[in-house]
Amino acid sequence: MEIGYQGDGGYHLQRAHLINNPQPGPGLLQPRRPFKSISFVPNTIIPSDVTVASLVQPVSTINLLEESAHSWYDAGWVDVRRRFSHGLTFLTNLTWAKALTNAPDFLSPMDESAIPQNDSDLDAEKGLACDVRLRYVASFVYHLPGATPQGWISRLTSHWDLATLYQAQTGMPFTISVFGDTANAGTTLGENPIRANYTGQAVFPSGTHTSNEWFNTAAFVAPPAYTFGNAGRNTVEGPGMQIVDVAMTREFHPLESLHFQIRAELFNALNHTNYGTPNRFVNEPQFGTITMAMHPGREAQFSARMTF
Repeated sequence: MEIGYQGDGGYHLQRAHLINNPQPGPGLLQPRRPFKSISFVPNTIIPSDVTVASLVQPVSTINLLEESAHSWYDAGWVDVRRRFSHGLTFLTNLTWAKALTNAPDFLSPMDESAIPQNDSDLDAEKGLACDVRLRYVASFVYHLPGATPQGWISRLTSHWDLATLYQAQTGMPFTISVFGDTANAGTTLGENPIRANYTGQAVFPSGTHTSNEWFNTAAFVAPPAYTFGNAGRNTVEGPGMQIVDVAMTREFHPLESLHFQIRAELFNALNHTNYGTPNRFVNEPQFGTITMAMHPGREAQFSARMTF
């Protein structure tokens, strides 16, 4: 048995900072931007074969990639291992962890926007990162004993191995958001950084954690027009995961230099449904519902291999 702790910190991580976005409000975006135009620096030398219509150009979105974000990870873990004994080998691990960051990862965003909601309040972006609070993994390999009587029964029942892998973990966090730029504060194509308002109701009362209502949708509402939402980043936990894989193998050695193996495998052997991420957009009809699975149903695979 091993008991351990792991702590990691990330510094000077990149984050997207849209420094030319206006504050929420009515009206066209361009007249309200902090920088309405850009120009060449004084004494810029332009090659003679390049024609420039004007040294001053209008500008809209400016994405400043700052190396100012941080991340924090703390985890305690327990490993229990048993090497081959009486035909059994197993390894189990339980990890209890927490991961935080003060900026979404725009290179590989999860179920959230890859840009901040309010570029004037980057501190409000601190929240859970790729946070799996609890994860348990157990793998077992058992060399099945053959039948005691000698002869064809013994040969038929010998050299079988049963292997199982069980994985279970809590859900990943996601951000309750508004589809579209209801704050009229400017955004990049395909991003939805405006978050919902939290009403104060319980997020997971009795009757939730179903595909029709994973969380209490009344706990969140769309913020009024031209305002930012007060819900935090990644404050709702999504569905967890449980999956069991099983494999049965048999070795044959007809010759010293010839090995033959047959293998039967079941993936998601218990045919357990692992839900995907709920719809997180408060102004969509499917808000709070789950319409996809994280993993496929039970799958069987049979194979054979010859080694010589």
